[in-house]
Amino acid sequence: MPGMQMPAKPPVPPSTSLTLVNGTQTKTLTVEDLRKLPQVTVYVHNVHTDKDEIYTGPLVSDVLALVGLEPTHENEATILHSYVVALATDHYSVVYSAAEMEPAFAHGKVIVAITKSQIPNSDGGNIQLVNTDGAKPARWIHGLTTLTITTLAIKK
Repeated sequence: MPGMQMPAKPPVPPSTSLTLVNGTQTKTLTVEDLRKLPQVTVYVHNVHTDKDEIYTGPLVSDVLALVGLEPTHENEATILHSYVVALATDHYSVVYSAAEMEPAFAHGKVIVAITKSQIPNSDGGNIQLVNTDGAKPARWIHGLTTLTITTLAIKK
């Protein structure tokens, strides 16, 4: 029912780092590493808590560029043929197309949130995946640990 608050989900074990995987490339980032990337602030309504929330962190597209999925004209086909699996400390996972995480292809923003309301994001397990385009935060990831890129092989 509209306006009805969802039951609180138990807290997830906090994540201490984020591992990026793209084929044979792997890179692990700490919260401090994520803080050094350009930061974006998003304003979202969380229907689970029925509250407006503010999150800050780098765009996922900027994070994925660190392992080769750079948002360039030459990479457009790769971005359109790739998907990303996000994994949490509690083994919850979600799938995104790489294009929906790339500002050149999507109106919404997907960020790796490291702060909530300008303080460390302990509610989100330190590192959290947040998107502004979902009707519900079902594809948000608390305690984000891993982003794995898979690119589909396209026959020519």
